[in-house]
Amino acid sequence: MTTEQPWFIGSWIGVVERPDTVDEAVDRNDEYAGVALLALVLNHPESAVVLPRIKRALASPNARTRANALQSLGHYARLHRSIDGELVKRLRCALNDRTPLHRSQIRGYAFHAASDVGMFVRRRDLPRWLRRRYSGPRHETNR
Repeated sequence: MTTEQPWFIGSWIGVVERPDTVDEAVDRNDEYAGVALLALVLNHPESAVVLPRIKRALASPNARTRANALQSLGHYARLHRSIDGELVKRLRCALNDRTPLHRSQIRGYAFHAASDVGMFVRRRDLPRWLRRRYSGPRHETNR
């Protein structure tokens, strides 16, 4: 007997072929919208498809979706080694978000995302505040 679990990332793998599924899930405030976003970020190679959806999920009224969007941002930084200015602004705001989620707050998820961004994005591509507070490795291979 198998039970379909909507929260299992594998059940959302279809978002790679239909990224608008993530938009629909965020718009209807689906409790698993963040999981759909994670599945997309981890499996879709194109930044132009993934970035707008991370931004959209970061604006969700659902705290779990915002937390998953922050996790997605960290994965995006690791996979693509980049971030854009608008996401940096949203990340900075999230670092002050005290919305409770389980035994933590959204800002805890933002801290981990900022650490990932600092670790994986080239230092010269980051604003000073992020470089100083969440610095990753100092060596740069592509000067």
